[in-house]
Amino acid sequence: MTKAKKKKIAIGVISGFLALVLVIAFILCFPLFGKKHVQVWAASDEFDINSIQTVEKNPDEEFKILQLTDLQLWANLSDNKKALEEVDALIEKTSPDLIVLTGDNVSGITTNFLTRQVIKCFESHKIPWATVFGNHDSEGKATLNWQGDRYEEAEYCLFEKGPSNLYGVGNYVVNITENGKVIQSLFMMDNGRYYDYGGETGKREIYMGYEQMAWYEWNVKGIAENEGKTVPSMVFTHFALPQTRTAIEELAEVEEIVVDGEKTQRYVVPEKYGFGICAYLPGAAPVDSGFFDLCKELGSTKYFFFGHDHENNASITYDGMTMTYGLKTGPSPAPWNSAEEYGGTLITIGNASDNYKVSIEHIVEEKAE
Repeated sequence: MTKAKKKKIAIGVISGFLALVLVIAFILCFPLFGKKHVQVWAASDEFDINSIQTVEKNPDEEFKILQLTDLQLWANLSDNKKALEEVDALIEKTSPDLIVLTGDNVSGITTNFLTRQVIKCFESHKIPWATVFGNHDSEGKATLNWQGDRYEEAEYCLFEKGPSNLYGVGNYVVNITENGKVIQSLFMMDNGRYYDYGGETGKREIYMGYEQMAWYEWNVKGIAENEGKTVPSMVFTHFALPQTRTAIEELAEVEEIVVDGEKTQRYVVPEKYGFGICAYLPGAAPVDSGFFDLCKELGSTKYFFFGHDHENNASITYDGMTMTYGLKTGPSPAPWNSAEEYGGTLITIGNASDNYKVSIEHIVEEKAE
């Protein structure tokens, strides 16, 4: 075989290999957009209580919500396996009536495959479940719109994309009812991406959008009018509110500790204000859009639940409002996660006899190695 022929064959092999690599890269990276979604909401729309999904509470039993957060399935199959096994164990241990995921379910390029894994896991339990999005859910090839389509198709998932003219994907309400009467409303609100504030602030957690706030108020008032009273509610998001940071700064006790031979500090919530710790000050928007004050004014929401800051698990009551970090679920992604405990957060709603009292506790499934 001549040198020229060998060179020609080598070039052909290299070209074929490069073409194959390009095809694989295209398949892996080409974005999946999902169905076109246009659902415009206006404050002048007529409110319809029947358009809100419901989960019925047994009058003779407490209602249990299992909050899971930051599963963050990614490229490490071992981490993913542990996280999903932890989900199964927590569900078996707590027997919840509803499961709520507060974002960062998946991360990395192959979010389409990982989203299907999440759905397969939760659907297998045949329990109603709901989710909001976090900052990592949107980083792969599957857009939030595409992921939203998959969640909406799932039999037991209550996710709704919600109005397309609000910030994000997945602003919706779930009502908990007893004998047909609403006893608690759950607001699922998307605040899960970073916003470039410019200057020294740079990219930080986004604030709650003004359109979202108007939509929230419309729902709170609509439900109140339908029920003849203001109905208690909870808000589930990915990022904490700015007031969470303020509460930790003002009420928590600073504790000096040693980590890996170096002195550092963490924030411990005194029992009279709640429980848990913050390994660092909460990641929250540097801009306060007024959502916390609106909630106070309307008198419905008294509880906020979120994730995002893996190492934080504090629950703190400030100005009459209880703000709680869900306990991080699963070890993934191991290189960027230093949480000391993994598990979930159990939110229990009592019965009519105790005025549907709400209690919150972390369920530790695993200690970090």
